[in-house]
Amino acid sequence: MSYLIIGCLFSMLVLGSSTPAWSQSVVMPFEQQLDSNLSGSYSGDVFLVSGARSRVIVHIVAYVNGPCDASWDAPNFGWIGNRFSTVSCIDGRILLQSDSADVVAQVTHDRNQQALTGTWIQRRTNSPVVLKKLYEAPRVQEPGDTPPYIAESFRVPNRPAGILVGGELTFPDTLGRYPLVILAGDRGQTDRVARGKHGHAPYLVLASMFAQRNIATVRIDDRGTGQTTGITNDQSVDDEASDISAVLETLWRHPRIDTTRIVIIGHGEGGLAAAVVARRYPNRVTRIAMLATPMLSGKETLLEQLRARELSRGTDAELVGVATGLVAAWCDLLLASPTTDNQALVPSLLSIADSVLMNRPDVAMRYPMVRQLQRPGRELYMQSTLIPWLRSYLWYSPADYVSLQSPTLALFAERDVEVPGALHATAFRALGQRRTSRSTWTSAVFPNTNHQFQECDDCTEEEMARTSETIRPDVVARLAVWVLRGE
Repeated sequence: MSYLIIGCLFSMLVLGSSTPAWSQSVVMPFEQQLDSNLSGSYSGDVFLVSGARSRVIVHIVAYVNGPCDASWDAPNFGWIGNRFSTVSCIDGRILLQSDSADVVAQVTHDRNQQALTGTWIQRRTNSPVVLKKLYEAPRVQEPGDTPPYIAESFRVPNRPAGILVGGELTFPDTLGRYPLVILAGDRGQTDRVARGKHGHAPYLVLASMFAQRNIATVRIDDRGTGQTTGITNDQSVDDEASDISAVLETLWRHPRIDTTRIVIIGHGEGGLAAAVVARRYPNRVTRIAMLATPMLSGKETLLEQLRARELSRGTDAELVGVATGLVAAWCDLLLASPTTDNQALVPSLLSIADSVLMNRPDVAMRYPMVRQLQRPGRELYMQSTLIPWLRSYLWYSPADYVSLQSPTLALFAERDVEVPGALHATAFRALGQRRTSRSTWTSAVFPNTNHQFQECDDCTEEEMARTSETIRPDVVARLAVWVLRGE
């Protein structure tokens, strides 16, 4: 799931200035030049008073022999774009101070190592810090100006939905009929390229890598993006399945498509859409593949996502248990309640939160979103933000979507904090035991990979942006074997 709902209770609240200082233009005399060596974004960990680690990203804009400006992010807490009130950059010695957040950074810039080294002081807690400069690596897997395929844009009607669905079909630059992959995206609004906040374009890369293996690919714009019309908010699994169905109906007779090998590959909740279409067209969809698709109930998926994310950040396991227990109690109340009136449920949900916070006030200190429940306007906040977010998970039961009759490949990522690989792979195998047909069900967990199936070391958000790899080649190779031979 997506999980930056980013999917996470503990990082939804954004604090501080809405416009990072590094994104603002600084008016300078003509002769002033940007100091490209110092300017940039720097990332590293600091230690909090609790002993937990927290990721910090500092953004600096500096001019040669001139002023500098800076802001900072603490993504673990959802604090983005916090502007420093005092910034000094003199002879490589840098002082950064935020009065509102009680933060002072005293660091030295190493021009050779491209790092800031010194002390980070937050709420009177001193922490040594090494912030390394972030570089966006070239996206080496993207096809560039000479892609290895022919591209045909299309726009087809989805009459039941009353919209037009836009997308692109790519196939190798040779004569022949090719197996077809239809890509189904995860929750969140993306176009046919799916270039996300980390700078990668996974759909484009998959189309290119599949073309080199003599496989055609269809990439579709989500509703309200690209050439697809319709409402932009909250595209559901069934909406995506409806759009894929419309495209399948049209491309079924395309002269370059081998209709005996049509495979839908879905990422995250896109895997559910793939299962829906396969069940709808058993004589047209040969098989499906699901990448990091949740195999637990919505409540279990949410709780495991929160637990994995927080433990990966170094949060104390006992405190994580208290926080996830609070969310579990909320979920149970929503699941048991016969009413869908969010306003009527607010007092009961707040009572649960108050009971937890009375005994464990440190939960509010650690999690900004919970802290919001101690402020004026908390009733509206619960009704308009927290309850809809919880409901976005609780509707889901994998057995309602996953077809037990379709040949299915499920791939999971070991270091995935959105859909923890080993846990969901086990649930997938358990679900497969209910099959009555002999259709092939197989799964694999790829080690040292994140939710996007990139090779990773620390598997952080920052690493996703700075890696040159969009998707591991062996993942693509495994998918290609499934498409071509069903093995």
